[in-house]
Parts: sequence; structure tokens; C-alpha cells
Amino acid sequence: MTSTGDPLETLAGLIARANHAVTLTGLRIGGAEDLDPSGGRGQWAERASLEALLTNPEDFWAFFHPQAIAIAARETRGAHHALGRLQGSEVIGPLITQAVDRLHLRVPGAKEVVEVHGNVTSVRCDRCSERYALGEVPGLVDTRGVPRCTTSTCDAYPLRPSGTLWGEPLVQQAVTRAWELAGQADLFIVIDCDLRTIPMSFLPSVPLSRGVPLVVLGGTPTQYDRYAKLVTRGPSEPLLVALADLMCVT
Repeated sequence: MTSTGDPLETLAGLIARANHAVTLTGLRIGGAEDLDPSGGRGQWAERASLEALLTNPEDFWAFFHPQAIAIAARETRGAHHALGRLQGSEVIGPLITQAVDRLHLRVPGAKEVVEVHGNVTSVRCDRCSERYALGEVPGLVDTRGVPRCTTSTCDAYPLRPSGTLWGEPLVQQAVTRAWELAGQADLFIVIDCDLRTIPMSFLPSVPLSRGVPLVVLGGTPTQYDRYAKLVTRGPSEPLLVALADLMCVT
């Protein structure tokens, strides 16, 4: 359903009546989801998947590294700051995100942020668990352009991104926590998330099965719209900023 009243007033009222509002955000607030590594569409699916890393690592890194650098260089938006203010003022509780750019963690007020896809800001060695920043990768590559671990125990073992690649499971600890939070929520807010990718596409069904109100904000229709107490169709950022201005002390 789509509310016929004032969305800000409706959303503020739902939050005011909740004690444990949990939020789920998509791959990029206000941006296109298919531009991100966890979107699994276009060149990301072909060149930055787990299969690509294992079968053609030279092409994988030639594509992935500059894309990851660009994602890691993104700046926070008004929506990130609004959600940080809402968390910091305890208006909303934990935030679950499919984003891989860590922007939710870079704003004042941010508290528990659960990254179900991990992030693209580092690479790791699966043999010894050593981690390296993205900026270190060019200095670690071999003659084929594949970065390798430099610890004495690894014998130049090939590195991989720290976050989830298309074709492999999400971060299990984060997914478990996301399901716990959805089970505890008394209001569940979905922001800029198309809810098309398993298993996160099932997450809103957890609070809905308990009769918990669902809110869907953003420009993309979802399979849950008809069950929601409030649906908005348009940019989420102005509404989130207005909500923070209305409900936060600072």
C-alpha cells in the first residue's frame, strides 16, 4: 500500500511508537544498485565474481581494483548523516546494510552497522588472514598483475577482496545478526533496496510474520510493498533528512 497522508508524519508516528526500529539499506542510498560489486549484474557478474577470481585472476584484478578504489572514495551523503543522527539519538536502532562502501560507519552517531556483504576497502590472505589496504595492492602484484601476500609463512599466496563476491555466500556472522535483529524489531524500515537478491530478499518476511509494521522508502518497487504500512516512491534522502531534523535533538 502507499500512504495517502504526509509520509514524514506517518513515518515519524510509526517510529515514535516503536522501541526497537531496525533499518535495512541497499547497495547505495540514492544510487543505482547495479554499479556495485554485490549487485551481480553486468560486468560485475562477469569479471568480479568468485569464478572470475579463480579462473582469470589477472582480468579480475584489472577490473576489480580500480572499481573498488572508486567505491572506497565515495563521500557520505545527507542520507548517511541523517541515519547517523537518528541512531545517535536512539530514534532508530541497528542498521543492516548491503552497501560495501562503509559510508554508514563514517558519520557521527553511527552505532551498530551490520555489513552483510562485507566491504571493498581491503584485501586479505585466506592462508594467514593478513589484511592489506586497497592502496597497497599495486605494490603487491606479480608479473601477471595478481596481488600476493608478503608474510614469510605464505610463500606469496594470492590475495582476494575482503568482501563477498558474486557467486559466494554472504558473511555468515553478519547474516545471522541480521536475522536476529529482524526477529527483535518492532518496526522494520527498508531504504533504497530492491529486495531481489537471496537471502536478503527474505529478510522483511521475518518481522512481517510477527505482525511488525514494515516501511519501504525509495524509488524501486519491491515484492513487499502491498504489505507495508508506508511506501514512498521517490528519493529517500529528503525524507530522511527531514525525519532527523524533526526527531533528533542535534
